[in-house]
Amino acid sequence: MSSKSAYEFSALGTDVVSLPPSAKATPATTTTAAPHSPSRPVRAENITRSLFHVASGLVALAMLRLLPERTWLVAVSGSLATWAWSMEFARRRSATVNRVLMRVFSPVAHPHERHQVNSSTWYLTALVGLSLLAPTRAAEVGVVVLAFADPAAGFIGRRFGRTRIRESRSLEGTLAFVVAGALVALATLAIFHAEALSLPAMLLLALAGATAGAIAELVSTRLDDNFTIPVSVAAAVSAASLVLPAV
Repeated sequence: MSSKSAYEFSALGTDVVSLPPSAKATPATTTTAAPHSPSRPVRAENITRSLFHVASGLVALAMLRLLPERTWLVAVSGSLATWAWSMEFARRRSATVNRVLMRVFSPVAHPHERHQVNSSTWYLTALVGLSLLAPTRAAEVGVVVLAFADPAAGFIGRRFGRTRIRESRSLEGTLAFVVAGALVALATLAIFHAEALSLPAMLLLALAGATAGAIAELVSTRLDDNFTIPVSVAAAVSAASLVLPAV
């Protein structure tokens, strides 16, 4: 054949559409591409994913507040995490399962998750750890900081991020994480723990948790930040609670 078929890949990277041989490439005119700003995050904005992020955190908070006993929390979160990891193993064994799951969850999934563990799986794993080890107050702050501060960091970083810290992370986005995380943590503590905590104590816990979460988001490379953020926040709040009698 004198001409080669061209191919177009879908956004999910699975469906291949063959273009007719008659659609020959025409000589491209030379253009100068706009330089990529190193301070801008690579990922495109996904409003649906951000809303899912917030909703997941609120569901986790409801579980922490409403389930009658800690054993219930361990059982529910453990069951969800077991299901999620089962799906991970299934889609590693079957390309068809992987393709179907990625299409079902495409509105809230990142393209790179096609070949990596899904962020929701890491989040549910973190929730199991919190339900087993973290004090309830620390776990509550951990899930709400992840739910609200992580999307806030992305929103600000994409629009105003100019000072690059590392790839896809900016100083502006990190500061937005700290501010949003501290505010939502303070609100959570004020709503559920006002009788047990003074305002200075709540401020201490909120700032400790938000700062730890921002650092975790900034340095997480091998582990997904949906795991490291809530765990780091809960650990920081637990540690800060040790000095509360002095506040």
